[in-house]
Amino acid sequence: MTNIKEMFSSIAHRYDFLNRLLSMGMDKYWRRVAVNQLKLIPGERYIDVAAGTGDMAIEIAQRRVADVHVAAVDFSRNMICFGGKKIKKRHFEDRIKFHLADSENLPFKDNSFHSAVCAFGVRNFSNHFEGIKEMRRVIKEKGQIVILEFSKPKNWIFRFLYYFYFKKMLPLIGGFISGKLSAYRYLPDSVLNFYSQEELKLVMEKTGLKKINYFTLTFSIVTVHIG
Repeated sequence: MTNIKEMFSSIAHRYDFLNRLLSMGMDKYWRRVAVNQLKLIPGERYIDVAAGTGDMAIEIAQRRVADVHVAAVDFSRNMICFGGKKIKKRHFEDRIKFHLADSENLPFKDNSFHSAVCAFGVRNFSNHFEGIKEMRRVIKEKGQIVILEFSKPKNWIFRFLYYFYFKKMLPLIGGFISGKLSAYRYLPDSVLNFYSQEELKLVMEKTGLKKINYFTLTFSIVTVHIG
């Protein structure tokens, strides 16, 4: 976990730019669709786990639902530093607060939030079950957990093209711009070694979540899980 934390801290200065570039701008659309699954209720609190620089928290805040607040949690101080500058620029300081913490040990009481979101973070948890279980612990009984993650395309032709880009081109581009080739070699490896949609659904069920379903986006490049 320490190595992953150091890796993300080392690329924080180029994280947002590379997210836009390497996803061809689709990451903003994916996050928007994921947040659309939430029931945003005036006066409620939400939590963005493994928040990075806070894109999901910002997506929630800019919906302008009255008195909605978001706790954005990440284990990288550098990510939080850059995220803080973003929310200040957008004047969301009164809606979003960053917290430095591990996903498997959230510094909040049970039932503290209406719902939780996590975008492209679960596969980086040191313990996937414990991380999702922690999200389950801090949300209310009728709340939701929305997980946005990369997945493996099912169409073999698109999968071949996608894997070529993902395994060959992405590490070169990301490594060149960020100066950290190892970080962008880690990304495709972490995706290819992660659960299938049905496997992740089973993990979510074991944490006590109910009514779990999922759907894919952009030729199954990403999957949105809701529990």
